[in-house]
This record gives sequence, C-alpha cells and structure tokens, in this order.
Amino acid sequence: MTPKVKHNHLSTHRSVILHYYNLGHRCAAGIARQTKIPVRTIRYNLAKIRKEGSVEHRRGNGRPRKITVKDSIAIGPWIRRNNEITAEEIVEKLQLTKNLNVSRWTVRRELHR
Repeated sequence: MTPKVKHNHLSTHRSVILHYYNLGHRCAAGIARQTKIPVRTIRYNLAKIRKEGSVEHRRGNGRPRKITVKDSIAIGPWIRRNNEITAEEIVEKLQLTKNLNVSRWTVRRELHR
C-alpha cells in the first residue's frame, strides 16, 4: 500500500491523480483516502483522463485573435520606421496590405502587448 501524501497545488493534484491512475487505482474514494485530495477533484480528473487520455489543460478555448502573430510582426517595422504613426494609419495599412479590417482600438490594444 502506498503511503498517504498531502499535496496542495492543483497541478500537483493532477499529476498525483494521474500517477495513481497509472498504478491501476480507479476508485476516486480510494485515491482520496490516500492523498487527501477532494473526491470531487479526483472524479473530475478521472473523467478527463478517460475522455481525453490526459489531465493537461485544453488549449484553444476562447475567441480567436483578429490580429494574428504574422500581422503583429508586420506592424513592428511600420512603427520602427515612423514612430509617430497613428492607429488609424496602421488600420489603413492593414486594410491595404493584409486585407484585414480591424478597428483602431484593436490596433491600440495590440500595440500595448
């Protein structure tokens, strides 16, 4: 029987639950008794392991960005050539060169990143 271990961080919880799952433990209550991790957390992670095969965070959730990384890289030289360029001028250049329709506020937000 494995010794009782107390872990505090959620990523540690995930790795501990995955470790016990790989050892053959399938009972959430049994893992909870040994690790002091809440049963609900273990059930959630066991369901995630069965469905997705891992406990990693799923990427790609949320709204996609309007200005891509390539567009952001293209904006850089424009600003280096003329650091007094306005957001409206950048919007016009993006429309002409990249055929990308964005607002001036989107450009300003991107410049602050």
